[in-house]
Amino acid sequence: MSRDSISYHFVLLVLITPYILAMTSPAATDDSAVTVQPQVITISSFFSGAQMNITSELPPGCQAVLSVSGKKIEEEMMRKSRHWDLWMNTGEIDIYNAPILYLAFSTDPVLLTVGNYPWGYNALEKQAQFVGRLKPIEDATIFKEFIQLKERDKLYQLFPGELKIKQLSPSRWQTQADFHLPSRIKPGSYQVALWVLKDGVVLERRTASFEVKMEGVPAIINAMAKKHGVSYGFLAVGLAMAVGMLTGMLFHRKCSGRD
Repeated sequence: MSRDSISYHFVLLVLITPYILAMTSPAATDDSAVTVQPQVITISSFFSGAQMNITSELPPGCQAVLSVSGKKIEEEMMRKSRHWDLWMNTGEIDIYNAPILYLAFSTDPVLLTVGNYPWGYNALEKQAQFVGRLKPIEDATIFKEFIQLKERDKLYQLFPGELKIKQLSPSRWQTQADFHLPSRIKPGSYQVALWVLKDGVVLERRTASFEVKMEGVPAIINAMAKKHGVSYGFLAVGLAMAVGMLTGMLFHRKCSGRD
């Protein structure tokens, strides 16, 4: 056998060996994986939110914190002040680096309220930026008002102690979070993060994601609003006027019938 032939067979053996080992070795399970169900959520005409289930293996004796967050976007918030017994808009505040959705769960309720950890409202307050006619001492007040607005729409929520631990066996634990995504959720990619802790120390961080998309009438309206903003504006005004006229006619007929 020639030297070139030996070299060729050696290179071929090196290339195919990993595939042979992969085929013959038993399948391994990833204990650090985070399972998200469903992975794709569809917003249709009668969308009222979605039920979510997130699970992951947990080393025995450990605690965990789970967060679900959307992309960070720029938002505007109108500030109101009271003048002569009337509430009036007195300024516009631009908000940066705040996620469009933020949900946090913990196995131990204390984990969401204490400590210098990268989760919870304390971590969000350090990331968020407020631009407007503000005094330095007003940032904390504005952040609290921002959180209240988000909580009202159920886009920001904390669930202390709601991340459940199941003992599948003495050596296998599992965390599980069951929750309802709000109906006001926006299309896009959402990130899931799970921190594993032991005696208050973070051992590891695991990640996953899921998608929210539109279909049907909501998708058509959303596309029209983005591509044909002026036409969409006229259409929205026309529909509002038509609904108002129809409501007025029905009310008038009802009142005439009583007379």
